[in-house]
Order: sequence, then C-alpha cells, then structure tokens
Amino acid sequence: TYNQDTMPPWGLPGMASQSGIFSHSLYGGPTNGNMLRFDDKTGAEEVKFHAEKDLNTTVKNNETHTVMVDRTKTIIKNETNSIGEDRNTTVTKNDGLSVKLAQTINIGTTYRLDVGDQFTLRCGNAALVLHKDGSIEFCGKQLMLHTSDVMQLIGKGIDMNPDGGTAVTADDIAPLPTSE
Repeated sequence: TYNQDTMPPWGLPGMASQSGIFSHSLYGGPTNGNMLRFDDKTGAEEVKFHAEKDLNTTVKNNETHTVMVDRTKTIIKNETNSIGEDRNTTVTKNDGLSVKLAQTINIGTTYRLDVGDQFTLRCGNAALVLHKDGSIEFCGKQLMLHTSDVMQLIGKGIDMNPDGGTAVTADDIAPLPTSE
C-alpha cells in the first residue's frame, strides 16, 4: 500500500494517472528493477512492461496477438525462430525484405514459387525474366551451358541470331527500381 512512507514509484502529482509495480534489483541502483506500469490517462492509455534482464514466457496452449494499427519490432542483436510444424503468412498488400550481407535458404525437398505476372532475377549486369505469357528473357554478357550428358534445344524453330543480333543489357529487360 502506498502511503507517506512508501510512495508510488512514479512521481506525484505529474504521474497521477500511472500505477503499477516497480521492484528494485538486489544490489542494483535506484533505476534497476522490473516494472509493470499502467497509465490510465484518457487518450494516452498504456501498459508498459520492463524486464531488467531476461523475459521468459511459457504458454501451455494457444497465444493470440491482435494489433489494430501498426507494430514495430526492434532486435539489437540476433533472432532465432524454431517452428515445430507449419508456418503460414498472408500479406494483404506488399512485402519487402532487405538483407545487407548474405542470405541462405535450405529446403529439404521441394521449392515452388508462383508469380502472377512477371518474375525477375537480377544480379549485376545479368537478368532472367519470366513472363506470364510463357516467354523467357535472359540477358548477360556471356552465356555458358555446361552438361555432363546430352543438351537438347526443342522448339518449332530455333533462330540463333534474328535481325543481326542487337545488343541488349540487363537494364533493358529488368531495369532497377527508381527512387521516388
């Protein structure tokens, strides 16, 4: 119970809308400890939880999170996820991933990627573009095909150099996105 001898952890009267628990760490300073705080100021309601070191949570059945507006997640060092069975993700609009160094994907059996209109794979001055009409464009400085067995090109006709062979660059078939 808060009284004159044991004041609430948040200053009065400025923080009168706040209540909660602040435990002080043994041998720690005045700001070291765990905290559960409720702010009931109209229009600024908040629940704040602070773990001075580790936070361990166990849910023996299901867990549900619903965020009505935006969510921001910041991890200063590493993140590891382990999923025992399946994972499904649905993004209603756009999805972006930016990896500054390297990314590795290991798939045990089958990998399938379905794209509605156009799939572009680009590396420097080389590009591969697959179109929904079935046409495939490859552009690069040099093309080398290596096989340890028979190589076959099958089609109604094979035209190795139509119209004298106009030079095309990766930017012609897969231009880089422009900054707006």
